[in-house]
This record gives sequence, C-alpha cells and structure tokens, in this order.
Amino acid sequence: MTRTSLMQPLSLPLSLALTVGAAFSLPAQADTQVVTFNVLNASATLTTPFNNGDNLRLNTLVTTEVGSLLQSITFTVNPSATSFSGAAAWEISTATGIGPRLVGVNLDIFDASNALVASDTFAGTLAGFATSTFASTVIGPGTYRLVATGTGVRDSSLDVTVSFVPEPGTYALMLAGLGVVGWMARRRRA
Repeated sequence: MTRTSLMQPLSLPLSLALTVGAAFSLPAQADTQVVTFNVLNASATLTTPFNNGDNLRLNTLVTTEVGSLLQSITFTVNPSATSFSGAAAWEISTATGIGPRLVGVNLDIFDASNALVASDTFAGTLAGFATSTFASTVIGPGTYRLVATGTGVRDSSLDVTVSFVPEPGTYALMLAGLGVVGWMARRRRA
C-alpha cells in the first residue's frame, strides 16, 4: 500500500528548532519573594520584578506593639504576568483574654498613579483565623503597591500571598506548539 501525503516531513533542523522553541516557551521555575515584618508600620520595596508563576508573600508577626497597622510593599510586574490572585489569613480571638488579635484588616493593591487596582474580599473565619481573597485581576507591566491596614489589639499575625499568572492564551499557545511537535514526531515514526 502506497501512502500519499500533501504534507512533506519537516527537515531535521526545522524539527529541532521547533522542539527547542517549545522547550524555551515553558514557564521558568516560579520565584517566591518573601517580605517579613515584625512591626505594625513598615514598608519594603522589592527590586526583582515578578514574572508569570511568581509569588509575593507577606509574613507579619508583631508581639511588641499594638495600634494601627499600615504595611506596604512596592513591587514591579513584567509583561509575562498578566493577572494575579491572592489570599490572606490573620489570627483573631475574643476581646478578653490573652492571645493574638488583629481586627479591621483591609488589603489593597494600587498602581503607580495610586489608583486602586484590587481590594480583598472577606471570606470568613475558621479555626481562629479570618481569611480574605483577591479575585483573579488583570494586571499590566508596571509598578504596584500592596497595602495592608487594620488594628493590632494584641499580638498580630498576618499572612498574605499574591500569585502572578499569564493569560490563559499563553498556555493554550504553548500546548498547541507542543502538540504539533508531538504530532510531527509520531508522524515521522509512522
């Protein structure tokens, strides 16, 4: 049986180039940049820009002061990260007795012109922790500022994570490219 095809097999150099190109289009190892504060009022500026798959983590544990919480982190985002989502948790307890307590927590992300990009949504309480989330929000390359506010009544513990992701079309294009390379390899074996 003779097999006829309108498509000619790709040359080895072109096939190799497509394979190498597909490998380089895969996301790099995700990076997590952690900022730790041990006072209620603090700020930090991160110098390494965030790419798709990277995470920003704020860890706060304050045991030596009470009062107004105002923490901010300035960061930049590269074009590869086109949206973000996030979550926060902080310890709560009753107004009497000992133990950690942080109340009135609000998290906002502002752009370089100080316009509000996103604000967290309270999600509820569970096992002594209150939680909130950032819904998936479109973001462009540039400089941003994460701001945490609230009141530390006693020992304060706050953890915030923001994850940067590429637009879904980036993954679709990458998967399509890998599919074509796999199809070509299978076809070559046949």
